[in-house]
This record gives sequence, structure tokens and C-alpha cells, in this order.
Amino acid sequence: MSEDRPPGWYADTSGDPDRLRWWDGSAWTGIDRARMPHEQAMPGAPQPDGGPGDLLDSGARPPPGAPLSRIAVLLAVTVLAGLVLTGRVPGFGGGLADRTLASETPSPTPSRSEEPPPVGVPTTPRPVSGRLVDGTARLSYDVLPGRWQSWDRFSFDGLVTTSGYYRVVQQETPEGGQYWANVTSGPVSPRLLGATLQATAHGLASTLDAAYYPAHTRRGTIERAVTVDGHNGFLIRWLTVFDPARTGGYLAKSEVVAVLVVDIGRDVPSALYLSLPDPVRSTWPSVDALLDSVRVLP
Repeated sequence: MSEDRPPGWYADTSGDPDRLRWWDGSAWTGIDRARMPHEQAMPGAPQPDGGPGDLLDSGARPPPGAPLSRIAVLLAVTVLAGLVLTGRVPGFGGGLADRTLASETPSPTPSRSEEPPPVGVPTTPRPVSGRLVDGTARLSYDVLPGRWQSWDRFSFDGLVTTSGYYRVVQQETPEGGQYWANVTSGPVSPRLLGATLQATAHGLASTLDAAYYPAHTRRGTIERAVTVDGHNGFLIRWLTVFDPARTGGYLAKSEVVAVLVVDIGRDVPSALYLSLPDPVRSTWPSVDALLDSVRVLP
């Protein structure tokens, strides 16, 4: 049975009030996205976003490139807790950051005299599952259980490029941006290279810490040299606990963060960075398996 409604974004058929799904005019597609703060929760009305441009495969798909990329610096277990351009990135490297990106700014509603936008499915973050393959960082790693989207944001400070996946854990922070959990990877910036992998890992962790997190303390820090798929690496993992006086209005009060730096046999090592705030606490028991899943691409 088809529904008589124009193409557009509507309340997700799953019943999740924080997500929207694309109706192509005759059937529901497999494309969904988070409901933005400016969009009212009106199940019966389509949500404007400037109109779709490209038509994407509506079927469930793994991230581009088959086995999803694994970072060389174990994506500092940051299932990001809310990247904020002005404050901090996901989880570990940005848990409370309220990054307001230009791409997230709603497009103005066209006047009646303008041509309507083309019909199709917007290019939205693609769902990921299985493994992520980061060809630039030459790392691959597992995708944590749950609902994740392929990374489509800016590159973290300290990484030359950033790949991976993320999940929105708070649609609107006190500063007005989103809060994310993330697992990402990328080549380490040459400016952070130290005499040893340990020094490089410390430099990257400190850079992410300063760029994306508000006042906090570290607890239960674990540091150790590791072997990743036959390659030397260094892991730093800890629990970030935020200062209650600085995080009023945020859902996340703490995050599991990890940075794994791996010597991939090139001039600069790669890293995996994970930031998993407590709203996704159910993923914490899977962190060890995620780190163990990291492989170096040939």
C-alpha cells in the first residue's frame, strides 16, 4: 500500500523521536538521519532541509571500502560525546564539544516562486556495520554494537585526516550544538611526532584533550606498549570525568577515552581515537575487543 504524501523527511518508522526517515513519494527508503534542533517533532509533516541533491542506494550498506577502516591510533575509544566546533569533539577528544558546522546549518526555505528542489534521497551519513577500513591511515577495526554512521565531519586536531564512525548522544547541548560518541582514526600530524611512540601518543592525547574537552580529571589511566598486527604501538586509555560545575545541561558526565598510536611502517604513525560518553555506556565492555580488532593494511 502506498501513502499519498510528497517526498521528504518524516518521523522515523522505528518510532524514535530523534530520527527522521526519507519518503521518496511512493515508499520508505533505508536512509535516515538525526532530527536537527530546528526541526519540530511533527510526525505528519515533512521536515525541510533545503532538498536532496543526490540519490543514494536506499538499501542497508557497509561503509565505503568494505572492511571499515581501523585507525592506527586506536581511535582513542571516543565514540564521541558531542563534537563542537567551538568546544570539543566526540567522546574522548570532544565529548562536550559543541561543534556547529556550516553543513549543519539549515538551508533557507525557498520562496514559492523558486523552483522546488529535486526529488531524491539526500546525501546523509551512511550507516556502518562490521568493520571499518581507513585506507589513508592503513588501519581497519570493528564497528561497535549499536547504530553508527560513517564519519562525515571535520578532521580532529592532531590527525592529518579522520575516518571512522560516530553517533549523536545529545541533539542539542547548552551551547546549541550536538554531542557525539565516536571511534575514529587517521595519520598523526607530523608536528606531534616524538622521539618514541609513547611520546607521540602523549602528544596526541594532550592535543585532543585541550581542543575538545571542558574541565575534567582523568581516572584509571592505563599506558602500555602494545603489538598491533605485528607492528609496534602504544596505548593510552582512561576515564574522563567532567567537572559538574562546567557541564550543566550535558547528558554526558564521563567518557571512556583511548588513543592508540601504531607504527605502520611510514614516516608518521597512525592512530585510533575513541571517545565514548556514558550515554553509550553499554559499549564500554566492548572496548577491549575493539582495540584487539585493529589490523594494519598492507
